[in-house]
Amino acid sequence: MEPFGNDMAYFEDILENYEGSILITDSKGIILLCSRGTCNLTGMSREDFIGVSAYELRERGVFSESALVDCIEAKEPRMTYLLVNGDPDHGIYAYSRPIFDENGKLIRVIAFSQGEAFSEKYNSFMQENSEHMRKLLNTVINSRNEPSYIAVNSESKSTFNFAQQIAQIDTHVIIYGESGTGKEVLAKFIHAKSQRNKEIFVPVNCATIPESLMESEIFGYEKGSFTGANKNGKMGLFELANNGTLFLDEIGELSPQLQPKLLRFLETGEIRKIGGKETKQLNVRIIAATNRNLLKMVKEGTFREDLYYRLNILPLTLPPLRQRPEDILPLAEFFLNKYNKKYGKDVHLADKYLDALVSYSWPGNIRELKNVIQRYVITDGVALHNTIQIIQPNDNEPAAVVTSFENYLSKHTGKTMTYKEYKKGCEMTYFENLLKENKGNMSRLSAITGLHISGIYKKLEKLGLNPKDYQK
Repeated sequence: MEPFGNDMAYFEDILENYEGSILITDSKGIILLCSRGTCNLTGMSREDFIGVSAYELRERGVFSESALVDCIEAKEPRMTYLLVNGDPDHGIYAYSRPIFDENGKLIRVIAFSQGEAFSEKYNSFMQENSEHMRKLLNTVINSRNEPSYIAVNSESKSTFNFAQQIAQIDTHVIIYGESGTGKEVLAKFIHAKSQRNKEIFVPVNCATIPESLMESEIFGYEKGSFTGANKNGKMGLFELANNGTLFLDEIGELSPQLQPKLLRFLETGEIRKIGGKETKQLNVRIIAATNRNLLKMVKEGTFREDLYYRLNILPLTLPPLRQRPEDILPLAEFFLNKYNKKYGKDVHLADKYLDALVSYSWPGNIRELKNVIQRYVITDGVALHNTIQIIQPNDNEPAAVVTSFENYLSKHTGKTMTYKEYKKGCEMTYFENLLKENKGNMSRLSAITGLHISGIYKKLEKLGLNPKDYQK
């Protein structure tokens, strides 16, 4: 006890009252000191410990593992889970830390652990805290006050009515539809009408996550699984969505390597993290979506047939905007109100534009309409146009250029453009095409344009463009 000087009373208080275990050894592992908590934990006396080697205690099975031994050999802090006296129901986490002299020589090692009661309380606290954080994240993700959907067209109404019916059937769903038709809105609607509506809705776009990262993002990984991995491991999106809904948008872009793992989950409800040895049972509803013909992909061998039939239990199809003209003006009014509020304006739709809005084919669907109305509000109604040149297949040719809304509008209204409007339209075309071709990746835009990312963001904000709209 002498090495601790005149503060012996303080150390005696710690040794006598700390409910966990404290052991101190010399550099060879010979035990110099132990706490009362160590004795209570093992059923042994202090005399049974003092002067005994930590290696011997491990060999005798007093401790199944030894953080002390690991620390002595590595000369670095170590933590391990161990069983006491070989009892599988009597396990603790022990942490050891080396102590060096002024010359960097190892002189002692101290190991401590909390008592079992504390460990149980701590684990319970962590589980409750994890659940709280998951629900808090759910609130953040789904805290929008926008209407669930707008459907005036009879086919649109039929789709959402059927979606409300199947929402209560707790099985997987797949949504088909062109890009920009509102598949995520429909997925959120199904989640909101289901028995899982108090749980989390986790959206992920399979087309925007690099293939090399997709598995770790979805399934997570254990600590030390690969170079550069987080030292504590990572929770995957499946775990995050447990008891809730996972929305897999652009499921047709899922790599052939990941398709079997998704199939396994659909069949068993189990996942295995990268680097993990055990499977984990989860309760997640999958809503998938795609703008591709999965059956054609099955025939081409790029999408697994068994996965296709597992997903295709309850298929829904969202019609493109050109097939639901009754929805166009209500949607336009909705976006008009949204962006008037956002930008502090009071812009109204001019009557001369209404026929053009309804008659235009909207190859970009609701997303294109949203962007057009946003620009209309930003420019105070001076111009209502869309400068994206969209390529879309037709029956006669592999691909045909669809007239831009800018050109279409000028034919319907007889409007001529000023040079300022034309110049802005050219910039709009340039950046929208880049955003579309590069899926909103700002690093790529910076490399292509030679502009700094911050400058591009300012330019896009001025044009009313949001890179996130192109990452979906």
